[in-house]
Amino acid sequence: MPSYAATLTGPQEYGIAGSPLASALFRQNYSQDLISADNAIGTTGLITAMAVWVNAGDVITKASVCVGATAGATLTHKYFALYSYIATPALIGTQQADDTGAAMAANTVYTGTFGATYTVTASGLLWVALCITGTTIPTLLGRASGTVAAQHTALNTLTGLTNGLCVTSTGAAATAPATFAAITQLIVQPWVLLQ
Repeated sequence: MPSYAATLTGPQEYGIAGSPLASALFRQNYSQDLISADNAIGTTGLITAMAVWVNAGDVITKASVCVGATAGATLTHKYFALYSYIATPALIGTQQADDTGAAMAANTVYTGTFGATYTVTASGLLWVALCITGTTIPTLLGRASGTVAAQHTALNTLTGLTNGLCVTSTGAAATAPATFAAITQLIVQPWVLLQ
C-alpha cells in the first residue's frame, strides 16, 4: 500500500530535497524535510533495513545515507543490499562489494554502489539493508516514530505491512545473507536515498 510519497510524480516530488539529474532515479523512504533525529542503529554485524517504495522499471545503482554526529570508527565491513518486502525478506540483486574502510566520517553522506544494477519488476516496497561491522557504529540521520516498537507491530494490523518501516536483522560480516533472520522492528527510521 503506497504512502503519499509513492504516488507523487514530476517536479513536486523533489520540492524539498532538490531535483536530481533529469535522467537519474531518486527514491527516498521519506522526504528529507522530515529528518528530525540523529539515530543509533543496529549494533555491530546487524542489518538495519529501511522500507522504500519503488516503481516498476526503476533501475537502482546505489544507495546513500547521511552519517550523524557519531562517526563510525575501527570498522571492518560495511555494505548495502536490497531485499524483497515479504514475510521473510530475500536478497534481490547484487550487494555492494564489501567496504573494508575503517571509518565513516561524522556529518557526511555515505554512498554504496551495488555490484550490478537492479531493475524493479513490480511497484511496491523493498528493503534497503545496511550492515556495518566494527567497534563504533555510526549514527544516521533520520526520524523516530512512536516510543516502543510494539506500537508499530500494532499499527501493522491496520496498514497490512508485514514488518513495519524499519527493522534489524541478523547480518553477516562481508556477504549479505540470503534472507533476513531474527527480525526486530525499530522506532528509528534512518533516511535513505536510492539512485
